[in-house]
Amino acid sequence: MSAINTFSYPIYNYCVGWFNRQTQSPLDFIAPALAVDGKTGTFKRYPQGYAFRRYDTKRDLYQEARAVDVGVEDVPYLLEEHILRVGVDDSELKPGAGSEQAAADQIALSKTGTLLSNFRTSTICDGFDYFRKAVAAESGVGAWSGADAEPIKELRELVTKFRETNGVTPNRVLFSDAAWDTLCDNAAVLDLVAFNDAKVLTPALLFKLLGFIDGSADVPKFLKSTVPVGHANPGAGVPFTGTNALGKEVWLTYVDDGEALGNMSGLRQLHAGGATPVENVESYHERAKRTTWYEIATHRAFAVTAPSCNIRLTIS
Repeated sequence: MSAINTFSYPIYNYCVGWFNRQTQSPLDFIAPALAVDGKTGTFKRYPQGYAFRRYDTKRDLYQEARAVDVGVEDVPYLLEEHILRVGVDDSELKPGAGSEQAAADQIALSKTGTLLSNFRTSTICDGFDYFRKAVAAESGVGAWSGADAEPIKELRELVTKFRETNGVTPNRVLFSDAAWDTLCDNAAVLDLVAFNDAKVLTPALLFKLLGFIDGSADVPKFLKSTVPVGHANPGAGVPFTGTNALGKEVWLTYVDDGEALGNMSGLRQLHAGGATPVENVESYHERAKRTTWYEIATHRAFAVTAPSCNIRLTIS
């Protein structure tokens, strides 16, 4: 194998354009990416109600002013390296198509869309796996298929609990498609839809039922999504099937859209920076396999930066 790894500008430029064209990832929606300096460092973790505790502000004669103990922690992080690659075999190169490198680059471009899709899907799945372990599902709620279920009442109570605990309103609401369908089919919800002279439940109507004032600044952003994941290498004669990586989940969280590391958000993705999640693209030739490989790589970590600002529901 060649000892020289070279930065592949054509593939990197393709990666930048590809990521910029994609619809919003549900992981990015609830856990925005944040560039950090260095592969190790610390991030801020915020306790419950850190910004709205009550203090006795009166100062007596000759006494010092009372100090606010914010309670913010500095938590260490370590970015992990993640790499995926695609190969162009020498036998795929057409004679007379210019230099071998130029021909290999062109074929690699045609394969890179699949490579990037796999990379993106894997990142989303890894992120949700991490956050599911870190954020326990609410108990006693989410059984919305039951005849007596009242999901709107449950959601209103959760929003109220969120406000009382954190001093802010959840401003991101993520539904998997399967969870949204269950909510729309609920008998109590169908009654409320009819009462409001609507034909179907919409995000705008949902937020109205939850007490948000239409057009006000505190109306959350809403995303309904499915993350299709196909089973890798199903084998000859085995039907290919896929699953929805989001299952039947609902997430409520708070996101500070600022880019500073100290801004409070429930969840974050930390990465080494750059125009896209892919920070480096290298190519090298492996003589033994007569293949040119194109690797995309990033350094990333997931962080629960404000634990109390996250509510996860599993819907049944």
